Amino acid sequence: MDLIGLPWQVIIGPRGMKEGIAEVKHRKTGARENVALDKVVERLTG
Repeated sequence: MDLIGLPWQVIIGPRGMKEGIAEVKHRKTGARENVALDKVVERLTG
């Protein structure tokens, strides 16, 4: 679900949970990157 006004989308699926990664998507540019679960907050705020 996309929410208006939120610049980031974090996607965590079953495979990501097993591998310890989340996909982080910048909604304005569409750029995507895989980030370790323990680094997601740092990536979004840094």
